[in-house]
Amino acid sequence: MEENGIWESRIKVRSFDVDKSKRLSIVALTEYLQEEAGSHANAMGFGYRQVIQQGMVWILNGIRVEVEKLPMWEDEIILKTWVVGNNKYISRRDFICVNQENKVLFRATTNWILFNTNTLRPQLVDSMKFSVEMYPNQLSTSVGISNMRGSVEDNSPLNYKVKYSDLDMVGHMNNTKYIQLLMDYYKPEFHGSQSLKSLEIIFKAEAKYQNILKLYSQEVAPNNFSHELKRPLDSKTNFLARLVWE
Repeated sequence: MEENGIWESRIKVRSFDVDKSKRLSIVALTEYLQEEAGSHANAMGFGYRQVIQQGMVWILNGIRVEVEKLPMWEDEIILKTWVVGNNKYISRRDFICVNQENKVLFRATTNWILFNTNTLRPQLVDSMKFSVEMYPNQLSTSVGISNMRGSVEDNSPLNYKVKYSDLDMVGHMNNTKYIQLLMDYYKPEFHGSQSLKSLEIIFKAEAKYQNILKLYSQEVAPNNFSHELKRPLDSKTNFLARLVWE
C-alpha cells in the first residue's frame, strides 16, 4: 500500500525467515528491505521493470540497520519505506519496522546507485525525472551510512568460493549473500550470547561465480567488529562492514 510516497506492507514472519532462536534472521530482514524497496519503486514507476527498459539498473551501494528487537516466528510486522532524497548518483531510501503495538523493531537506511548498463557508469538520478514524493527530514537511523575506508588486519582470513546459489538476476553475488557470509563468521555460541545492535556495509565491487574471496575480520573494540571482503585475484575490495553486538 502506498500513500503520499510512503509504502507500507504487513508481513507475517515465516518459518524459513527465522534462525535457531526463532527470531527473524538478519539475512531475511535485509531480504525484506530489498523486496519492499523494489515493490515501492515498481509501483511508483521507477523500479527494475521500468528502468531496465532504459538500459538502467538499481545497485545497492550501502545499508545500515539498527535493531531494537527482532520479531519472532509468526509475528505480524509493519514495514514502511520512503525515499529521503537524491544526491547526484545516490538515492537514499529509509525504512522503519514496527509491531502491532506500533513499537519500533528495527530501522534501516540504504543508498542506491542508478547504473547505466550501456556505458557501465552511474547515472545522475535526478536526470531521470522520477515522480515520487521525498522526505528529506524524515531520517530513520541515528546516523547515516559512513564512508568506510582502510583495510582490516587479519592474519587468518576466511576463504570463500562463490557458488551458483549466491548469484542474483544479473549474475553477481547477491548482497544478501554477503550478509549471510558475515553472519556465518560468528560461531553459534556467539549468536547465542550476543544480539546484533547495528550492521553497516558498503558494497565496493561485484563478485562472480567461482570467484575466490577472503573475509578479513577484526574486533576493534569489545563486541565491535570490522570486516573486509577481498578478491585476491585483483586485490579488489568487495565490501567493508561494521557490526556492533551486545
